[in-house]
Amino acid sequence: MNTKARRAGVPVWALGILLLSVLVAGCGVSKSKYLDVTKKADQLSAQNKQLTDSLTSVHQSMAQLESDKATLEGHAKELEAGQQQLQSQIDQQQKETAQVKATYEGLVGHLQSEVSSGKVEVQQMRDGISVNLAQDILFKSGSADLDKAGKDLLLKVAEDLKASPFQVLVSGHTDNQKIGGQLAGRYPTNWELGGARAATIVRLFEKAGIDKARMAAVSFADSRPREPNDTPAGRAKNRRIEIRLRPATEGQSASN
Repeated sequence: MNTKARRAGVPVWALGILLLSVLVAGCGVSKSKYLDVTKKADQLSAQNKQLTDSLTSVHQSMAQLESDKATLEGHAKELEAGQQQLQSQIDQQQKETAQVKATYEGLVGHLQSEVSSGKVEVQQMRDGISVNLAQDILFKSGSADLDKAGKDLLLKVAEDLKASPFQVLVSGHTDNQKIGGQLAGRYPTNWELGGARAATIVRLFEKAGIDKARMAAVSFADSRPREPNDTPAGRAKNRRIEIRLRPATEGQSASN
């Protein structure tokens, strides 16, 4: 056929066009309809791509929302844990406040006569309780040996301390008068005298049943006077024993 077409002088490509025209005509589809169909197919393809892109964007947004949700849930758990911790601290503070109040009222009740006479002062502090005892109701001048009355008084204090969970810090305070004579051989300065008196009281408390891990004995000598040391009355105020009661934190001793 090709040989015949060439012989007849008809190009092969012309025959191809002719054949395509015959096929289109034979199927009853005009060129304009074919172009419309092709155009619609392109439009549908474009719409499909747009929908695919939108679906991808939605999936990405959903993934971001899931991530944000997980982050918010994490924050919510942190806030809940913080709230529980705060409530625990509030409960602990309320418990300590009730313990301080009960101990304060017990001390004031047991030491009522001494408090009334001014020989003992019991104060409720921001961080616990302070009990100040004049030296002359506990010790003789220049001595670290307890009088019987002083021992009996401190044993009453010990009963309240045993029933409480507080740390017990016993500090010895003196006036600024130098120690002289034979007494200086035993207590060279007021530091030693104040420390010996505090240690005597701590030993008494330990024998009375107070755990030694809760206690500490220190000397402040004349470094923290309550009154000027230029009068006998002022010096008498400065010669004292102070017992500080503080709420104990877990694992902490009175010396910390």
